[in-house]
Amino acid sequence: MLKSTTKIFIFVTTMLACNQSFSAHVASLYNVDILVAEETVASRNQAFKNGLDEVFIRISGDSMVMGKLSPPSPSRYVKQFSYETVTEPVKNEDGELLTHTLKLQYNGSSMEKYLLENGFPVWDKHRTDVVIWVVVRDGKNEYVLKSTDQSVVKTAIESALTRRGVPVRWPVYDNKDKKILSVADIRGGFKEPVLVASKRYSNGPALTGSIIWSGKQWQSSWGLLMETEGPRWNLDNTDYSALVDNAIDQAADVLGTAYAIHNNAGDQQLATIQFDVESVNSIEKYRYIENYLADLNVVENSRPLSVNGQNVVFEVTLRGSEEDFINLIKSDTAFSEMQTPLPVSTELQFVEKIELSAGDTKVVAAPDLNEAVSSEQKNIESIVVEQAPVKRIPVYRYQLMK
Repeated sequence: MLKSTTKIFIFVTTMLACNQSFSAHVASLYNVDILVAEETVASRNQAFKNGLDEVFIRISGDSMVMGKLSPPSPSRYVKQFSYETVTEPVKNEDGELLTHTLKLQYNGSSMEKYLLENGFPVWDKHRTDVVIWVVVRDGKNEYVLKSTDQSVVKTAIESALTRRGVPVRWPVYDNKDKKILSVADIRGGFKEPVLVASKRYSNGPALTGSIIWSGKQWQSSWGLLMETEGPRWNLDNTDYSALVDNAIDQAADVLGTAYAIHNNAGDQQLATIQFDVESVNSIEKYRYIENYLADLNVVENSRPLSVNGQNVVFEVTLRGSEEDFINLIKSDTAFSEMQTPLPVSTELQFVEKIELSAGDTKVVAAPDLNEAVSSEQKNIESIVVEQAPVKRIPVYRYQLMK
């Protein structure tokens, strides 16, 4: 028995002492590749600005954000850059031959801090995968784009999603998917079958698209399906690449509005919750939870309350709302919500206030209110008792699935 207790103590102590950095889910969120014609200072500075705009749009979730803020100096946020020679150079709209790729890495945490300090929301790097269902009809051929497919339309969609920092899951669209979701369901963007089929791939939203070549132009309809009712929109264009860029921008703006988080750290009272996670039975899993919380923009700070070798409870103070935090957790496949009623942690700290009819006020730290009242009963005509609200801390229970 003593040996077992000693092992548990060592396990808990070691876990609480460990703190390693956590790698983001979207590792390339702050990286941009830009084709350039030459390795000059002027060309590089223009690329710095274009890359900065792209990253600000990604992390804010707003395609119009650069028109709303005062842009800082681009070079201030560039961490590193390098050039690579292009094997097959292409020409830009001005006829310049683009011979090099300028690879840029920006200081994402500093850019996020800049947005939050200036009142703009930030879409956290821990982003849920969006399941994408797209039906293409180009002449007599009609097909659903799958994970194994290679096509110019799919490449254009993936490029646009990368530009906006939206992680995507393409379906395999095998017999299992086809039993749930038909081509007509995808074209119509019918919520129930689309979301049911999408659960196989992600806990997040689903994007549907129907793209048809009419002989003169590309015609398309799109729908973003989430727990709440999502938007639908139609787009036409002779250029499929421009059409796809426009469609993904509209979808990413909606996702940014839904998931981006404002900084409430300046508010008088920050929300505090308890995050109870089951199946945390190793040091590595504990580190994962600890660093995951530390890496979330919505979290002001967190501290472990208990660790028992099977689960861990953290007290988490939030910059944003509880809903912002839970949306992130629900959309992450690393966590599964425990199907049990949520407990509530309470701190029974209160005072009883007795107001006397003569205008005097006496504050009694009761627990025995009856005794306090009876001692004053003979000298007063009326009593008003007010109890301060009991402090309640919500507890959210999840299982770690990693």
